[in-house]
Amino acid sequence: MLGSRISLVALMVAAAPALQAHAQETLPDIDIVATSPEAGAGIEKSKISTNPITISRKDLDRDHALTLTETLARRNASININEVAGNPFQPDVTYRGFSASPVSGTPQGLAIYQDGVRINEAFGDAVNWDLIPTVAIANGDIVSGNPLFGLNAIGGALTLEMKNGFTWQGFEADGRGGSYGRRVGTLQYGKQIDNWAAYFAFEGIGDGGWRQRSGSSVLRGFADLGYKGDKTEFHLNFTGAGTRLGNAAATPVDLLNNGGYGSVFTTPQTTNNDLAFVNFKGAYEATNHLKFNGNAYFRQFRQEHVDGNLADVETCSSRAFICQDNDPFLVNVPTNAQRRLRDVSGNLIPASVLAGGVPASVDKTKTDSRSFGFALQGTYDEAIFGFKNKLVVGGSHDRQHVDFRGYSELGVLQPDLSVASTGLVYQNAVPEGGFQPVSVGGRNFYWGVYALDTLDVTDKLTVTAGLRFNSADIALFDHRGVSLNSNAVYQRVNPVAGLTYNFLPEFTVYGNYSEANRAPTALENGCSDRLHPCMIDGFLVSDPPLKQVVARTWEVGFRGYHPIGPDNGRLDYHAGLFRTESTDDILALPSDVIQGRGYYANVGQTRRQGVEAGATWRNDFLALYADYALIDATFRNSMTLNSGDNPYADENGQIHVRPGNVLPGIPRHRVKLGFDYNITPEWKFGLDYVFTSGVHLAGDEANLDKTLPSWGIVNLKTSYKIMDNVEVYALVQNLFDRRYYTFGTYFESGALAGFSNPRTVGPGAPLAAYGGVKVRF
Repeated sequence: MLGSRISLVALMVAAAPALQAHAQETLPDIDIVATSPEAGAGIEKSKISTNPITISRKDLDRDHALTLTETLARRNASININEVAGNPFQPDVTYRGFSASPVSGTPQGLAIYQDGVRINEAFGDAVNWDLIPTVAIANGDIVSGNPLFGLNAIGGALTLEMKNGFTWQGFEADGRGGSYGRRVGTLQYGKQIDNWAAYFAFEGIGDGGWRQRSGSSVLRGFADLGYKGDKTEFHLNFTGAGTRLGNAAATPVDLLNNGGYGSVFTTPQTTNNDLAFVNFKGAYEATNHLKFNGNAYFRQFRQEHVDGNLADVETCSSRAFICQDNDPFLVNVPTNAQRRLRDVSGNLIPASVLAGGVPASVDKTKTDSRSFGFALQGTYDEAIFGFKNKLVVGGSHDRQHVDFRGYSELGVLQPDLSVASTGLVYQNAVPEGGFQPVSVGGRNFYWGVYALDTLDVTDKLTVTAGLRFNSADIALFDHRGVSLNSNAVYQRVNPVAGLTYNFLPEFTVYGNYSEANRAPTALENGCSDRLHPCMIDGFLVSDPPLKQVVARTWEVGFRGYHPIGPDNGRLDYHAGLFRTESTDDILALPSDVIQGRGYYANVGQTRRQGVEAGATWRNDFLALYADYALIDATFRNSMTLNSGDNPYADENGQIHVRPGNVLPGIPRHRVKLGFDYNITPEWKFGLDYVFTSGVHLAGDEANLDKTLPSWGIVNLKTSYKIMDNVEVYALVQNLFDRRYYTFGTYFESGALAGFSNPRTVGPGAPLAAYGGVKVRF
């Protein structure tokens, strides 16, 4: 750690002598921030009563980002990235301790919008970052404390605006290659002819993966056809993607120590995603003060997931048959007749199919979802009684339909820890077992109406007030019987109120209060009983509906800027405090019945509070930035949870959570700093440093075990313009090859010889270098 800090200082000092060169371009200010799901309601940043985060296209270009999450990881300390899935294209993103994750079963807390459409998936609200074409992103905003963004925005919302032929013209080709077999090609083209414009983008990515069997193939594209008249603008766009991803996931520390940093545990682990997404959006200016925006969309998403695991089964009945493992049952131990596993035809499975090997399982899920909906919003900004005012009123409706299937095939663990399937789908009749194939249909109907008013009481004081009504009708239909049939309706009105005061044009204080709700997903409602556990990745059983989560957020702070230093130097700064209280929060909990399975439960109240502060100094040729966040995420009530593999659990495999215990997986401290420097008008150089404190492991909600170590990594980038339209560049990630772990959990270490430590962790990516060429006309 000390070596990384010393090296960081040395690099910045080494760059200092060249500070007499001037840049070719300056960094523009971005003062308009999204304040509602639809475009058209942007408000000047000085009047926003929270502290939004803006992601500009220049940020993405400076980082040469392949995914949006790469820039999120480097620029703002309130955002944390880890690779729970073990794949760089499918990271978990947390903002202020709330997640937007591609891992099905992760309780989600952020709403993600692309051109006004909420793209959280229909089954589980997961967010598949690999399906967003990064090259086609124009800009984005992360907004906290605003219920107008609808369901799941209890922690905030990320809105993305995509490029079109009016905002981007020309042709650009970008190609790169480098470590671990990575090869990348991107193309984009935009052109405007009179009132019409078209834009096309394509990205193709191949990556061998730095961990074993973790390679990826990513194809994604975006196309937009637009028309703009004097008072109207319409766009029809399409997003398509197909990704094939190796998911290395967490690995036991014993295996990482003995088998190497890139080792993986129990493969295959793969995810195949396919997307077709059509969106029609439009804007109409009825008068100088009244504007309408809206959209209508259709989105189809398909996913196939394969996961090799150890199986919670054993031989029984004088070793003649395969049975469910007896060990987890502390009471009401089932008989051998009850425990015997059967195939889909009802036949007992003989032990001979294992050929004396270690029993394992290949778990498979398939999801096919179809979503469509519409939204309409009006913005009226005529002054009221001489006071400047902006009123936004809107509504939306979304209909989502899902077909989900899941089953497990009996397998045999191989010497390389891969699982060879026997092809036998297994199940049993013990209700507590949960070893049953599943085939269900899901249906979500979402309605929402909202209003937000921003009033300038004086030329310095702005007051904001609004509310949104949400209605969610969530149903499950069992295709194999009736036990999974369920229906639940969740409704709530969520208010927001805030104010800003501009002491000077360049200095603003703000305060905000808001409420938001999250309805349980069909996945969570279908797996919410401790005695009927599921594969958290998707298997369902018959369970009672959960309560909806309600979050109440307060935040106060200040922000400003000040001209300082030579060559148009300017200092931008911000600092703030926030607190979000969530009642009936939903967490994924491990089962005490079947190893590796779990269930969802309302766990009472949780609190996420903290401090955010940052500063950026820049002039015509240099930008320096530093950002810090303290996130204090805790349980606020006592509870007893199952965590049988936690070595500090009691004799019943339970841990006892107390108020003030820290939520696992959320770092308390994060620091992000760096610089971008134009050595000459043609040659640019940049560095960033990311520090994250250690986190508690999932399954250690009582904070009995030690945290993972804190870590910090340094990344470099440089580019050189050979001519006006040709640029070469190079990237170095994790310059000092730091070994670090972003998350962890526990596994049944005694199930295999040679494994004594139950901790299993997700390692961070090692040193990697890439080089590329970008051509633009």
